Parts: sequence; C-alpha cells; structure tokens
Amino acid sequence: MSLLNFNIDNTKYLRDFSSSSGSIGLSSYGSLSSGNIFNLYNTLYSKPVLKSNSSIWTSSQNRKLLYNTGSSKILPSLKEAGYNAKKGNRLASIAAQNAKDFTGQCATYVKNAIQEAGMGKYIKGDAYECANILKRNKENFKEISTKGLDLSSLPKGCALVYDRGVSNYSSDSGHIEITLGNGKAASDGITNNIRPGARVFIPV
Repeated sequence: MSLLNFNIDNTKYLRDFSSSSGSIGLSSYGSLSSGNIFNLYNTLYSKPVLKSNSSIWTSSQNRKLLYNTGSSKILPSLKEAGYNAKKGNRLASIAAQNAKDFTGQCATYVKNAIQEAGMGKYIKGDAYECANILKRNKENFKEISTKGLDLSSLPKGCALVYDRGVSNYSSDSGHIEITLGNGKAASDGITNNIRPGARVFIPV
C-alpha cells in the first residue's frame, strides 16, 4: 500500500478537475498553494473568513450603522460644519411668526418658512422625508453629528427631522421643526420641550 504525503507537491500526480470557474489544472496552482493539497483546497473553495468585530465596526462601509446616517461619512460637529447665524436668525424668526397651533402640518409650515427665508424651494414630502430634501440642499443646510449633543442647546434656525415613530411622533409622517435658540422649536405650533432622536441640519 502506498501513502500520499500531504506535505509535498502532489499536484503533479493528480488529474485536472472542475470548479465553478471551469476546469482547473492542479499543477498550475503549485506556486499558489505551495504544493500542499490542503492549502490548495482552501485556496479554491474555502469561504472568506469574517473579520473581527473591531475591524467590521471601524470599516468605512459600516460607519453608517454606528452613526445611523445612511452615509459612510462621519458627520461633522456643529462647530466644524460652519453654522451661519444670519440665515439661522432669519429662518427662526419666520418659523416663529408663522407658527399657530399643532394641526399635523409641521412639514408644510417648515418648508414654507424655508422658502420664505430664501433657503430653498418648497418640495412636496412628509416630515420624515425632509431629511433627504435638506441633505440635497447643500447650499443652505448641512447635517451634523448628534453624538453628545443636547438638542435644546442648538442655535436658531436648525432643522430637526424625526423619522416615523421616533420620540412618539407620527408613525406615518414623523416630525420636523425649526429651533428658536431658546430651547424651543417651531413648526405649525411651538414645541416647548425639544425631544431627542432627531437628525439635525444646520443653516450654512
């Protein structure tokens, strides 16, 4: 009885065989697998090994899971984003003047205020959809990180966008409002206590 030594180059003794990529000549993989048949099998058929948790969560492709931004980019802080006080004051003033009472039309009031302030056209969409609307309005708004941020301390004119069902707002439409710089915010009515959980877009 003869034995096959798995630690030497045995590829020259074996026939070619087929894989998902077609017929493969084992002898052609001698340099790739160092002639070891176990290494050869792993090279051709083994699945990629999942990276460690630390590698996964720090990769740029998964940062959006950590920051919940829908983007692979890390969001800037309020200071880094370049807050425009002139635009912010104008938008907050208009939003506060227009606010009357809560009627379920927060998005309409906020978008009207943005248009009146000359900071963007009125675009149809529910409150939660304003996140994408504002994200595309790069000339006037920039999203910032909310990590460690007290929303009630935000300056005037920042747009707070709540996704559907977040912080007990509408499960159908979400909510949007404009900060007034005093811990309050305006939409169709005036919010005296700003709730957590919003995405923040500041005037720039």
